Amino acid sequence: MQSSKLFRSAQGESEFLAAYDAAMRLWPVPFQRRNLHTRFGRTHVITCGDESAPPLVLLHCALMTSAVWGPAIGELATRFRVHAVDVIGDMGRTVPTAPPETHAEFADWLAEVCDGLGIERAPLIGWSFGGFVAANFALHHPARVERLGLLAPFAVFTRPGAGFLAGFLPLLIRKRGMSRWFERKLSASGGFGAPEYSELLWQRFRNGRVQFRTGPRVFFDSELRELTMPVLLLVGEKEFLYDARAAVDRARRLLPKGEAHLLRDCNHAMIPDQADLVMELLLEFLIPGR
Repeated sequence: MQSSKLFRSAQGESEFLAAYDAAMRLWPVPFQRRNLHTRFGRTHVITCGDESAPPLVLLHCALMTSAVWGPAIGELATRFRVHAVDVIGDMGRTVPTAPPETHAEFADWLAEVCDGLGIERAPLIGWSFGGFVAANFALHHPARVERLGLLAPFAVFTRPGAGFLAGFLPLLIRKRGMSRWFERKLSASGGFGAPEYSELLWQRFRNGRVQFRTGPRVFFDSELRELTMPVLLLVGEKEFLYDARAAVDRARRLLPKGEAHLLRDCNHAMIPDQADLVMELLLEFLIPGR
């Protein structure tokens, strides 16, 4: 029986979740799964790292689930109690029963997740669409965000360009080759690295739907100035979905405690493209003076 309307069929759900599990086997550290109840639906969270370590919340890029943090999770889990959250409405094991209909509700969903995890305040890292979700949460619940890390965030600082429209082609032409074409467009290194990630993307286009009732948007100048916690923005010089320079310039101009970096030889898939550099900058930000 199909458990979520995110999938086109029960078989499609099974195929996608099998690909998700295969990608999770790439994680180099032990982890635990749990499902938390929120008024918006059941939320799936993957947790790893020492229970006594400070908490860190991760929000994945669209289409790829929390499994996508695999190349980064080893270093993060040695320093933090990491909670990787499957974003509601996107593909994954989170099951939306009443998806958020406003940006305030989207922030409230994550607040309920943090409550369920026993987290009052923590650093928050979001990648691509997860970056928007993280920034939106910081705008609505600033006291709960210790530090905000944004990896190639979608919208937030600038409007998407023509590259974003290309992402609809694999939805219209559901062929493995089209999925692979889009993957290469997002990467400066030729792809996402492990074949398990390529398969996960393909299964999303082949079998998935998305249930977002409210989408990402560009923040107003006044809203960006309200993000008074330390903020780190990383954008690839070869960013495919939007104008990387415009995003970095706007962040540098408006964020009160922001630092923004334009990364060479890096596209939207920045962890596969530049894992060492991204992790160096992330850890310097998360652990000042380390």
